[in-house]
Amino acid sequence: MIRTLVLSAVCAVTTLWAADPIPAWEIKSPTPNLKKAIANKLEVKRPLKFGMIKLTDCIPIVAAKELGYFADEGLNVQIVVQPNWKAVQDNLVSGELDGTHMLYGHPLGAAIGFGGTAEIVVPYNLCINGMGISVSEDVWKRMAAVDPVLAKPGYPQPVSAAPLKQVASAMKGEGKQLTMFQTYPAGSHNITLRYWLAAGGVCPGFYSGLDDAKGVTDAEVVLQVNPPPQMVSAMNQGNCQGFCVGEPWNMKLTLQEKTGRLAIASNHVFDGSPDKVFCMLKKFTDSNPNTTKAVVRALIRAGRWLDEKPENRRTAAAMVAHKDYIGADVNLIAESMTGTLVYNLVDGVADRRPEPEFNVFYRRHASFPWHSHGVWALTQFRRWGMVPENKPDGWYQEVAAKVFRTDLYRAAFDSLKADGLVKSDECPAEDSRSYPAEAFIDRIAFDPAKPNAYLAQFALGRK
Repeated sequence: MIRTLVLSAVCAVTTLWAADPIPAWEIKSPTPNLKKAIANKLEVKRPLKFGMIKLTDCIPIVAAKELGYFADEGLNVQIVVQPNWKAVQDNLVSGELDGTHMLYGHPLGAAIGFGGTAEIVVPYNLCINGMGISVSEDVWKRMAAVDPVLAKPGYPQPVSAAPLKQVASAMKGEGKQLTMFQTYPAGSHNITLRYWLAAGGVCPGFYSGLDDAKGVTDAEVVLQVNPPPQMVSAMNQGNCQGFCVGEPWNMKLTLQEKTGRLAIASNHVFDGSPDKVFCMLKKFTDSNPNTTKAVVRALIRAGRWLDEKPENRRTAAAMVAHKDYIGADVNLIAESMTGTLVYNLVDGVADRRPEPEFNVFYRRHASFPWHSHGVWALTQFRRWGMVPENKPDGWYQEVAAKVFRTDLYRAAFDSLKADGLVKSDECPAEDSRSYPAEAFIDRIAFDPAKPNAYLAQFALGRK
């Protein structure tokens, strides 16, 4: 497994790129194992179409295809790049996609009627952590004027959003609005950005209910939606002064465009936070249980491979850098994928810091679709008004259990264990877990058994 590194408060400034050149990846087309397809009694014979957005956390899906894990199960899989998260949901619901890379809050929103209604389930969690919050150079300078520590090399993490309260107020006095972009109202980037801002005492705005897609009531910083690959160009054009997104887009801004910088990685906001999931329609999993199990088996193997040894991460970076997938500079992708992030450039060289917990795919039971992930997301929906009224504790747990299908994961895992491909302790005994105060930037512990008591602790939030 990948070794955990300890980050010191003062970090060395290093060369622009962290590693030796990574060879280009040649796309593979493994032939599906027909005997396995017959033995597994797969219900779906045609090629399965799986969606992805151009973010590095799609890698378990790509690796399962490129390494032949889908083919080993008798599956013929095609991966189709999607333009934005709305298209992902629309194409899954219409049947254009059989499964897809998705934001962890996305199927929960669909379950409660926020952003459309559909029965979408999560049989596999793609990753934990993996998001970054970046700001423009102008905003960073303004933040550093409020908090001089930010002007010094090697400033410590976590960086608080508190200076943005004064920055937003000053910009308003100049006739400007501080705007930050996220990728989808029910998504992980929106929730993470809101959590960070609120932990610093900055109001990100409230939603007025299920039909409000903007959520800007009382906002000190206005949040708007934008697709991940367009974040950097949006900032360069002056359309936003910050954003929350996955990789490689924070590194593209910091290392390539040099017009902004990574302010904080999501593991410093909530270490262990859910990020992306693999989703299917409930009617598909109900009608095709053997095919579903085969898909999840392949994804578990891919996630395990990703966290097995560091060398695999370099190979993974080459895979998703290919033009058929993300089509970005492999060095940008390799930063987070190999356990480092560059927070800024100092005189042309990189303030590169070890961040081994940024992209976690299998360690820490990262691929398990925890019910507690669903409960936590729903508490944040309620906190910001997406859920318009108070709900009993049982409601949170019931919705989470319907969406996050631990039974589907466990069935696939148990069959892999019988084949000697995984170990018992790689799957948790429980379906939910608590998180200590130390996991959060605001030091508020989370117990999924008591969502209302958890919500009551936030100074900023709907009451």
